[in-house]
Amino acid sequence: MNEECVIRKIEDVDDFDEIMHIETRAFDEPYTKDLFLYDFLKHPYSVYFKLLLADKVIGYFGLWVVFEEAQITTIAVDPDYQGRGYGKMLMDFIIDYIKDCGCRNITLEVRVSNEKAITYYEKYHFKIVAVRKRYYENGEDAYLMKLDME
Repeated sequence: MNEECVIRKIEDVDDFDEIMHIETRAFDEPYTKDLFLYDFLKHPYSVYFKLLLADKVIGYFGLWVVFEEAQITTIAVDPDYQGRGYGKMLMDFIIDYIKDCGCRNITLEVRVSNEKAITYYEKYHFKIVAVRKRYYENGEDAYLMKLDME
């Protein structure tokens, strides 16, 4: 990770073309572009950021920041760039951003089968606090994970 990276807030729907390129490669059951755009344009508490490496989007995340609560709605790094510390860069940014917003905690859902992601979140002290039964379209359960900021 020697090159200069920058994280910027997404302000334009055109960015979601690059987001979709990553989304479809990073997930077996990717979100649709329509779902992203609906959340980006219509959800009053939604905010998205992109990770740029030499003007190329290599990662992104979405958040809902509702008063003192935050939820990570999505996070991904392009598979070609995984394992190089970019995910850490995103999570460190998220935690700092959430602290600056005055939030008390961060939650997220993760597939119970996604051991790699669960281990990654546990490194940041997220704890499994509940199971959401049949959360995903394929019927798979999700863990609700939470990080207390206080």
